[in-house]
Amino acid sequence: MDLSEIEQDSTANTRSYQFAFPPQEQLGEYTVIFQAENPDGSALPVKTLVQLTEGELTADVNDDGTVNIFDLVLVAGSFGQSGDDLRGDVNGDGAVNIFDLVKVASSFGQSLAAAPLMGADIELSTAQKHHLAIAIDQLASKANRSPAEGIVLNVLQAILPERLPTQTQLLQNYPNPFNPETWIPFELSQDTEVTVSIYDVQGKRVRQLQLGMMMAGKYVGADRAIHWDGKTESGERMASGTYFCRIEAGGYTDTRKMMILK
Repeated sequence: MDLSEIEQDSTANTRSYQFAFPPQEQLGEYTVIFQAENPDGSALPVKTLVQLTEGELTADVNDDGTVNIFDLVLVAGSFGQSGDDLRGDVNGDGAVNIFDLVKVASSFGQSLAAAPLMGADIELSTAQKHHLAIAIDQLASKANRSPAEGIVLNVLQAILPERLPTQTQLLQNYPNPFNPETWIPFELSQDTEVTVSIYDVQGKRVRQLQLGMMMAGKYVGADRAIHWDGKTESGERMASGTYFCRIEAGGYTDTRKMMILK
């Protein structure tokens, strides 16, 4: 409570005082005690109850009226940054670090309105994923984590269960040999345009797959890897033999041998 800002209103023998509160982390009932000096110099403590029903939740980073997992993601997405007016700098110390994450986690459930569904999908950019990974590493390396730090670590690990690849690479297709189709897995360390070309043993390109802009990540499973149905651009089925798969991803290129066996 800031006692330097007091407004007094006196009528007859009644005096009222208005105090300025700093932003609070939780709404609810507060007990306020202050010293009121009488004209004769005596001072007795005055106790009253204050109901805080509206105001600023400092841990509500996205200003939606509730403190939850979405606020934690926004803070973690800026982890490691420093400077002025950072959105994730909850405690205002000029840097986004573990203290900000803990402050948000410690405020979970505090709201000005009904909380939104917590099970909603959270879309993360590549940069945010990198920042989350740094935060996870720092928390995981702490030998004695506080309960709030444990909550943060569990939530961030659930949000980012798989780390981004440290390097871009083309992996071996599967099955290989194959008939009539195969899957070509790859990994990207950064967001980039991806193109895959299939060549026969004479070096003639028989198929090109333009994947467009792809986010950094692992494209390994059959639901994410490149699928080749063993056909040319015109839909003609390729004969048995050796073929070569070439990937172009930013400045990265690589080639792997594949075999169609009928």
